[in-house]
Amino acid sequence: MQYLLTEQQKARHGDFKTFVNQNVEPFAEKWDREQRLPESVIALLAKLGYLGCSLPTQNGGHGWDTVTFGLLNEALGRGSSSLNGVLTVQTMVSKALLKWGSVEQIRKWIPMLAQGEIIGAFALTEPGGGSDIHSLVTEFTDSRGDSLVLNGAKKWISCGQFASLFLVFGKLGDRSLACLVPRETPGLEVEPIHDLMGFRAAGLAKLTFNNVEVPPANVVGKPGFALSHIAPVGLHYGRISTACSALGLLRGCFEESVTWAATRKIGNQPLGDIGMIRSLIAEMGTDLEAGSFLCHSACRAADENLPEAFEKALMAKYFTSRAAVRAASDAVQIQGAAGCHASSSVSRFYRDAKIMEIIEGTTQIHEHLLGGIFLGQVRRSLQ
Repeated sequence: MQYLLTEQQKARHGDFKTFVNQNVEPFAEKWDREQRLPESVIALLAKLGYLGCSLPTQNGGHGWDTVTFGLLNEALGRGSSSLNGVLTVQTMVSKALLKWGSVEQIRKWIPMLAQGEIIGAFALTEPGGGSDIHSLVTEFTDSRGDSLVLNGAKKWISCGQFASLFLVFGKLGDRSLACLVPRETPGLEVEPIHDLMGFRAAGLAKLTFNNVEVPPANVVGKPGFALSHIAPVGLHYGRISTACSALGLLRGCFEESVTWAATRKIGNQPLGDIGMIRSLIAEMGTDLEAGSFLCHSACRAADENLPEAFEKALMAKYFTSRAAVRAASDAVQIQGAAGCHASSSVSRFYRDAKIMEIIEGTTQIHEHLLGGIFLGQVRRSLQ
């Protein structure tokens, strides 16, 4: 796929991989074990401008195209899914706000998000809702003044433990509504969630809103637009980010497996000479190549504002997340008992990969949406 990239994109991808090799991979197992990301590595992402890489330069970002954004996610995903989650969520919040925020909201918040001065969190998922974003229970009610009052709970919110700004979705009567809630707002409680199977350092949390006052200046967009317009922007970039991150994890599984098979022996026979091992590596390598093209296509479609951009992001995330699960399982199998120990990165890949099939819409949600898209295309052609 490298021939599809510009020289600048290739150079930046090289820089990203060098950054991950030096600053992420040596420490990822420690972060996973301690279930936390050090402030220093997030600060380093901010210093390099990575957290605002896809935001316009006039708003404090780098103005990089989506293809380059995807390459950054792929590189980070190879090193730490948890760390890549910070970029994912930061972009979801920033892009949704940039598209639908008021002039004042964009002027106030986007530069700080772009430069990593604050970390955002996308507060959509609820304890009883999961991927069903239309079953919101979190509720806004009118107060006596101009402000709204927010009550309810959100759960499994990535970066919630350390985020400074939450983009919160709820309902006002029968209309969906989105708003910004700074961390220090009275009535907001943040409860850390520990002991996840994967993404253990991603800082997930449960948020509880107890009569939280939301001033008019913090309402994003119009009532009724939150789920139909605002959330889809964030989820679209979340899927692109997750697809490319899963691709990076898949690359990690492939590289670790090939190296292991090339250097280990059973008796006098190299492990890589065994047909069953070669079969596992063959599928892994082919999935890696196919996933690369799907991710590139999704990123290009976003850059060119193509009508099929939504569909291509769905396909990329659907394919790479499932391929990452298969590759991680096979990578552990190739290493045997050693692959089951925490000292092996593939054991972390195995746990992280399964989370890829759940975040930003489960595999089944993607199948439902893609199946509907493909059927709709045929039905329209028959009319």
